[in-house]
Amino acid sequence: MPEDKATETANLENGQTTAASTPSKTKRLRTPMRRRPPNEGDVVAGGVGITGGGVVILPQHVLNELYHNYSIKQRRSGLKWFLFAALLFNIWTIFIPWEQAYTTRVVNCCMLKAYLTLGALLHIGRRSEQPSLRRFRQPLLTIVPRALWLLSMLHFAAYVMLQDSFSPRDVLGWAILLNFLIYVTLPLPLIFLGLVVGFCTYFNCLSLPVGFSRPDPLISDQAAANAVLIATAALIGLLYYFMGEAKQKRAFLEAKKSLEVKMVIEEQSAEQERLLLSVLPKHVAIKMREDLGSSSSEAFKKIYMSRHENVSILYADIVGFTAISSTYSAQDLVKMLNELFARFDRLAEKYQQLRIKILGDCYYCISGAPDERPDHAVLCVHMGLSMVKAIKYVQQKANSPVDMRVGIHTGAVLAGILGQRQWQFDVYSKDVELANKMESSGKAGRVHISDKTLAFLNGEFEVEPAFGEKREELLRIAGLKTYFITKVVKPFASPCAKKIHETKTENGNHSPESNASSNDSNENVDDDNDATVDDEELLAQSVVLNGHSPTAAEDEEEQIKLENFKQRLKDELVTRDGHENLTKDTNIFLRFKNLQLEQAYAVYREPYSSLPLLAALLVQCIDVLYSYLVLPRSTLHFINIAAPLVPIAMLVAISIAESFSGMLPKFFVDVSKRFNDITFVRELAAIIIALTIGLSNVIDMFFFVTFVRTEHIVSESEFNATAGLEEVVTAEHLLPESFVEQMREAVPTERVLYPSYLSNFSVLILIAIAVIAQLTHLTKILLLLSIAALHCYFNVCIMQDLYALEDDLAHQPLISTRYCASGLLLVAALSLSFLARHMDHEDRVIFKWKTEVAEQKETANDMRQRNEALVYNVLPVHVAEHFMKNAKRSHDDLYSQSYAEVGVLFASMPNFSDFYSEETVNNQGLECLRFLNEVISDFDALLELPQFQDIIKIKTIGSTYMAASGINLQRNLRNDAPISERWSHLALLVEFALELKHALYGINEQSFNHFVLKMGINHGPITAGVIGARKPHYDIWGNTVNVASRMESTGKAGAVQVTEETCKILEQFGYTFQQRGLVVVKGKGQLMTYYLQGKSEISAAEPKAAVELHEPEAATAAAPVSLDCSAELEADIKTPLLKLKAQDAATETTPETCLGNGTLAESQSLLE
Repeated sequence: MPEDKATETANLENGQTTAASTPSKTKRLRTPMRRRPPNEGDVVAGGVGITGGGVVILPQHVLNELYHNYSIKQRRSGLKWFLFAALLFNIWTIFIPWEQAYTTRVVNCCMLKAYLTLGALLHIGRRSEQPSLRRFRQPLLTIVPRALWLLSMLHFAAYVMLQDSFSPRDVLGWAILLNFLIYVTLPLPLIFLGLVVGFCTYFNCLSLPVGFSRPDPLISDQAAANAVLIATAALIGLLYYFMGEAKQKRAFLEAKKSLEVKMVIEEQSAEQERLLLSVLPKHVAIKMREDLGSSSSEAFKKIYMSRHENVSILYADIVGFTAISSTYSAQDLVKMLNELFARFDRLAEKYQQLRIKILGDCYYCISGAPDERPDHAVLCVHMGLSMVKAIKYVQQKANSPVDMRVGIHTGAVLAGILGQRQWQFDVYSKDVELANKMESSGKAGRVHISDKTLAFLNGEFEVEPAFGEKREELLRIAGLKTYFITKVVKPFASPCAKKIHETKTENGNHSPESNASSNDSNENVDDDNDATVDDEELLAQSVVLNGHSPTAAEDEEEQIKLENFKQRLKDELVTRDGHENLTKDTNIFLRFKNLQLEQAYAVYREPYSSLPLLAALLVQCIDVLYSYLVLPRSTLHFINIAAPLVPIAMLVAISIAESFSGMLPKFFVDVSKRFNDITFVRELAAIIIALTIGLSNVIDMFFFVTFVRTEHIVSESEFNATAGLEEVVTAEHLLPESFVEQMREAVPTERVLYPSYLSNFSVLILIAIAVIAQLTHLTKILLLLSIAALHCYFNVCIMQDLYALEDDLAHQPLISTRYCASGLLLVAALSLSFLARHMDHEDRVIFKWKTEVAEQKETANDMRQRNEALVYNVLPVHVAEHFMKNAKRSHDDLYSQSYAEVGVLFASMPNFSDFYSEETVNNQGLECLRFLNEVISDFDALLELPQFQDIIKIKTIGSTYMAASGINLQRNLRNDAPISERWSHLALLVEFALELKHALYGINEQSFNHFVLKMGINHGPITAGVIGARKPHYDIWGNTVNVASRMESTGKAGAVQVTEETCKILEQFGYTFQQRGLVVVKGKGQLMTYYLQGKSEISAAEPKAAVELHEPEAATAAAPVSLDCSAELEADIKTPLLKLKAQDAATETTPETCLGNGTLAESQSLLE
């Protein structure tokens, strides 16, 4: 903790922070910006340190200015209580000293009007929202505090100077209170406050009463006592000022740090959101995020599927791609596909298409779902024509006559997600199958549409008959007529192209050359309007035309981030008014309406919150010093004021010890912590301290009277005589002068001294009680009023004789000194009571603020975790990390990994197509897909079992399930490793295939169906990666994948077909096979294949993955997580996903482990 605080303070002083990513329109070059690698003491935030590779440093003066504005605003709320105290004192000066001159009373009334005027101006400055008055807000809030202090000084000086008879103790109570209030309530910086305001106030309150005092033999002693008491009040005020400043600084730094973390989370969440929404439609992603972690009590698992009418479906296939694929390596082939499909994705954005899936060299998308639009068919045709033109890129790259074959059909679709892992948005319906047939029955280089699509084109294209129904039986059965697009009648108008055209036109108005260039460019845009020149390229051309280099744009982006962070920090810390917001959450007694929040506040302790108890110890010590100067020096008196010092010192020491952990023994600090951790104990200790210093002074007042009587300093007759003077004071001028002088000489002033100092000292006691942080404002108010009332009682009823002697020195005022002192004491008690409420209010504001910041950060973190869980269920962990941590990557960047030894499985339900129907009884096919979702979800649940952690699901294609084993970035095999180690994952893949059969058998028993699986397995090298980086699609490619697919498609229902090479490997694990014979495989010729029979009893032991991991202990640590997941297979698979994420986050030790590519937790089991 001390190190954290030291770091936070250093950060504030050094002005280090970073910026976020949300744009903000601010002036550039307003503050300097530097980029450097982050140092240990820097606060890395805003996402720049994560995604940008450097740290943007907020200049020191900017950070200090923000804190200064924040601190002043928070302290400004206490100004009204300074005004309140000044008004109470003003009222006291008007009514209590009744014998004052008329001129003095008029001056006091004028001062009262001035106070009220400043109060009105303060209200206007704080509350005014009218535009006409808003410009005066800041000047008023700056001027009013200074004017208020100056007015209080003028009032004090005027009152002292205008009195006919004045002594240094008459307004000592107000001088003590005033010197405390200026540090606690005035919103002024410390330098101005301490050097100017504080010194002037102290000098004014000390010198003026002494300078204008009537002659007094003990004037020097009184001046010394006044100096001690006023200085003590100033010291307590400074203590509270520094405590409050430290509290506000901690709140500032905590809010700043929380904002930085929150903005990092927001940026990461935004990148996750972008990545998620590039794969899933927004409405599906939102619904899945809401349901994440929830358990379902329904009989069926949650299905995210919706039906959409009037949707245009486009299928596009690269004709001749199989021929050229044999001449390229898998890596180069993936790179070519990535570049091509990246162009297609840009075109999909341009034409408002929703890319559904990429299947090998086939690309299909839809228009009109999930958002309906009337021009769905028109946009779909434009998309198809642009794809035909875009294939020219592959023709040039491969130097081969490849072409695009595009088919479009319009109808109804069921769009959504099946399964619980490796989610991919897909569409299902008979119309989707027809669209596929439209593509396969089309011709290369042509866009083939059905008559259903033609009905929505509104004459924007010319067509010719294509007679596709003669080439495809399914089209004929559906009664479709097909056509080819021949000409575009109405060209597509790109909104971005129009914008760039306008920009170029404006630039062209400045020079003929640029105008000519603009005309040429416009012609090019028109020619390629619906081709490969898309909006992004047009915008890039616009940037070049406007003369902005990429470097300048990057610098401007970082400057915007810097300015945005400053603005958000200002909004979080300076602009918001926590004092006003608190009224909605608390009742009249300042208790939170939320009971849990109130209980948390009662337990919560600010660091160093026990230090104000030192004020009570200081006050009790000062009692010894000041009383030596102006009170009788009796043994009884010093015993009374010295005895409480011992228990007070002990309680204060044990309370504040934890604040000095580095200076005191650990045992003492631990005892202090345990002492303060018990709310009742620390509050009881504070109450005991407050009562001790308060009652000590009351007892001292009683001892004062006792001492005077018992020591015979004043005899009983003298008491009676002086008491009688009070009754005849108004007739003093009627008594003989010699008698009056005799009575005055009867009581030597140098022996009786001044009882009013006991009342003035009680103001200091009330101040010490008011600053105690362990007590609520209600407890403090009760203590303040009780102690003040007790002192007033002693003033009026117990010490009236001694006050009568003091009145005699003041020439018998109309209102006795004991009433004046009691009135001033009540002024101080009321002022401090309201101030105590304000202090509690301020503490609750900071606590509520910290709570809100923590809640906001928790909410943002929860959103990030939910997005992360969704992203990791769409892409493998290491792939998702790559995309989220490289925000500045090019959208066309290729991500791929090569694996030498991988097993691939295809499993399909060949009779599901017969089961699927779109009759009303099946809710237009939704119930059939609900059943398919149950099957795929049960298959996905098997992947949660510990033994299948090395197997990942790649995707589903209709009712076909595709999985792979051996895709593990942390597999580290020895060069001489035997087959039993190298291919242990392939044996596990076979076991997984058998488990799929068992799972489907169980579903058949429950649903009275007879579905069977047809499966094919192959092994070998593959290339895994992402194509279409704008909308990432993870897949695997290579000859191994193609052969595995052919093993499934050429196999028989209920069997697992493998190649001869795969058979030889699996035989070493005890599996038995039956030779099928030669099978013709497209692109490979004839292959000898085998059907899996089972496993021999001799080698019936489960195969174990003998794979070395870089982090071998990671698998052991993650095993309980997998067991936890397997225990909940019957629940929604998303629930164990969140549990797995939470446990993994709790046990992670290094960033490398967090990636988990070699663990049983996140890497392969959460690929989806």
